[in-house]
This record gives sequence, structure tokens and C-alpha cells, in this order.
Amino acid sequence: MFKSRLRQIGGLGLVVAILAGCSGSGSPTAAPASDAPAVTTAPSTEAPSTAATPEAELLNIWYVNPLPSFEAWGMSSQIFADNAAAGGYKATLVGPDKIDIPAMVSMMEQAIADGADGIITCSLDPASFKDVIAKAQAAGIVVVSIGCVDENADYSVGTDNAEYGKVSADLIAAAKSPAAQVGILGTARETPNQVAQVEGFNAQIAAKYPDMKTLTWETDNSDPAVASQKISAMLAAYPEMDTLWYIEGAAAGVTPSALQEAGKKPGDIFVLAIDALQPTLAAIEDGWISQTLTQCYFWASPFAADLIKATKAGNGPEQQFWPIAVDPVTKEDLPYAGCPASTVPTLP
Repeated sequence: MFKSRLRQIGGLGLVVAILAGCSGSGSPTAAPASDAPAVTTAPSTEAPSTAATPEAELLNIWYVNPLPSFEAWGMSSQIFADNAAAGGYKATLVGPDKIDIPAMVSMMEQAIADGADGIITCSLDPASFKDVIAKAQAAGIVVVSIGCVDENADYSVGTDNAEYGKVSADLIAAAKSPAAQVGILGTARETPNQVAQVEGFNAQIAAKYPDMKTLTWETDNSDPAVASQKISAMLAAYPEMDTLWYIEGAAAGVTPSALQEAGKKPGDIFVLAIDALQPTLAAIEDGWISQTLTQCYFWASPFAADLIKATKAGNGPEQQFWPIAVDPVTKEDLPYAGCPASTVPTLP
């Protein structure tokens, strides 16, 4: 029942996006925050199914990735690059080596100076990106926010956050207990998508599960070392805590060691994680993490390019938010094959 409902998160009419945590590997390009960004221009070398677009006609699309060193975000950049030739665009990939909003804004300024046709990014804090997005749009550049809600962008592509929180509460109630005692670990209190998730979660338990309680909402800046410290501190401060709900991905890799240090065994704490990162899947296999919810927008970077192409051609859709489904993963789903292609929409 829950697998079916979870795959419906992202149905039309719902709201937007979610940012996962920040750890892992697979960075196509990592740019130090304090210096000019390293730039990779990467049209695909793979032959498309139809004749390749001449170089002069390729759109110049920049992907200002919030954290390309994070496994899922790195994969998103790689998928974007691999689809460049078939998609009719030149892929320029940049991103900081840690979460750094000023660095991302600076990279968007460089894209504007480069005469980009489109910019794909994740507006971690919409207020901080508002001016640079307006500047890009004034220059005729189409901006797509992927994985982060931002009404200032031309389009947003991502997960419905309020519904994500509600369904997470339902899942915990069914798989653990309607009286679960929950600790939440996220990136930062200001991350809009995570705020919406927590608000949706708390609204759902208030409406349906009066005995379920949110004990604490801690943050770790998506840093695995900080996540490990926070998990230990949460368990020490709240001995009644029987559930950990992660709304960022860095905690997954340190879950086994953090729980072991707290004297816990696999299964003692119900852990609901986010995304299908390799450390997460390994921890599910070993019983330290109970379930995870894969956000399929990481596979949707070529679709973001399609939105830019359509808009530059004069037939961009009116729909601003494009919901992308999530995919639930338990031990029974391992080995995990990734999000089904059907989770990513296509333009007419």
C-alpha cells in the first residue's frame, strides 16, 4: 500500500522539491568555494539515436550543481552530460566542494557572462538566489531549479515536500508504531524543502497519530562527521527515542557506527532514510537502516534541459512546478535497480 502511495508523491497539483544530504562520491566537477569555479564543458560523445545537432546550434546550458561530490548530485550531473549530444545542448558543469550558496551565485554570474541559454541549479535559499535569477532572466536565460523549491525560477522540478512529510509519518506509524518517538536530522532549519517536510510530518501526526511525538529536529549541514555526533547526542538526550527520520543523506553512511557506539543493534532503532545512496543501501542490507525513499528528480536533469529548450523555442509550458515521484526501497528491493524511467515526465 505504501509503495503505491509513495510513488504517487509528485502527482500533478502538489508542491515542490527536496534537497538530500551531502556526502558520497562521483563528482564530475568540484569547484573550491573561494576561487573561480572549475568549469567542465561536456557534450556527450555517445551517438544519439538521431542525427547530432550541429555545434553552432547547440544550446549552452550550465548545471550549477549544489554539491557534485555528493553521490546522487554527481550522478545527476553525469546523466545531464551523457545526454548532451542527443539532447541538443552543450553541458557546462560546475559546483562547490561543499554547500556554499555565495559560490553557487558566483557560478551563476559566470554563466550569465558566458551567454548561457539556460541554467539548472538548486536554490537552497530562494532569497539568496533571487537577484541572480532575475539578472539571468533579464538576459534571456531560462532558469530551472531542480530539487529545490523556488517560485522565482522559470521552472521547478522535484519532490512534493509537504506530502513527503505526511507519507513519512504514515510509513513510520505502519512499520514502527503509531506511538513512535521520533528524532529528525536534516541539513539546516532554513532549507525550505526540509521545512515543508517537517511541517507536513507534524501536521500528519497531529491529525492522525496523537501518540506519535517529534522529540527533536537537529541539523548537521549535511556533514557526515557532524551527523555522527548529532545521532549520538540525540540518543543520549532522548533515551525514549525509537525512530530516526533523516531528511538529508549524510547521516546514512555513519548510521551503523553511530548506533553501535550508542550500544544499539540492527533493528533497535527504526531508521527512515532518504535516497538510494550506496552507504544507505548497504546499511539497509545489514539491518541498520529500515527503509529509504529515493527521490527520482536526480534522474531528471535532461528533462530540465528539455524545459529550457522548449522555452527558448517559444513553446515553453505554463506549468511552473514539475513533480517527480519518489521510489520506496526496503531490503526486499535489493539489489536496487534505480528509479523507473516512468518517474520522469516528458514534454509533448
